[in-house]
Amino acid sequence: MSARKEEIKSNENIAVNEQKTTTKFSTNNTNFNERTTNTLNQQQDAINKTLDNVLNNVKRTTDEATREIPRYSQRIAEYQQQTIQTIRDIASDFVEAEKQVIGSFQSQVDRNSANNNGVWDWFNPQKIAENHAVMVNNFTSYLLNTSNLINNALASNMRVYNTALEQTRDNLKACAKTNTNFIQSVNSQNKDVNSSSP
Repeated sequence: MSARKEEIKSNENIAVNEQKTTTKFSTNNTNFNERTTNTLNQQQDAINKTLDNVLNNVKRTTDEATREIPRYSQRIAEYQQQTIQTIRDIASDFVEAEKQVIGSFQSQVDRNSANNNGVWDWFNPQKIAENHAVMVNNFTSYLLNTSNLINNALASNMRVYNTALEQTRDNLKACAKTNTNFIQSVNSQNKDVNSSSP
């Protein structure tokens, strides 16, 4: 019987030791899980903080750009006004120069007509002035049309740029949604694999 008692006592000691070891392992496992969870939470908080900072920086930058719009609009308006004023000045300067040339030409015609020189009768100063006036009007119209063409091209390019930005935004949303769906499906599959493991 003593051999049997020793065997029972030995088995009890093993059971007690195994239980202590299991308990100790379980406690360590819990501590490990807690530390891992804390670390993951800290990492997630750091990631969220970084992404929130990015959003705040983007918001601040876009707000600053929005505040600059009136200044840019004013510059464009000033550019257009300056272009129109320059065209007006060119036409005015040209007309004044033509007045002087025609006035000088008229005085020459008057002097030569007094000498009965019939060659000068071929040159009618009124007709010359009308031809120059048509030329100045056409030149002014050309410059104004060119200015309008440039302005329309700028506006058109801004519309194209805006459309491209909107398409980029839509494409990025679709890409982000696809990535999110993929990550969620991978997480779901990992959860299923982990829950089915012994």
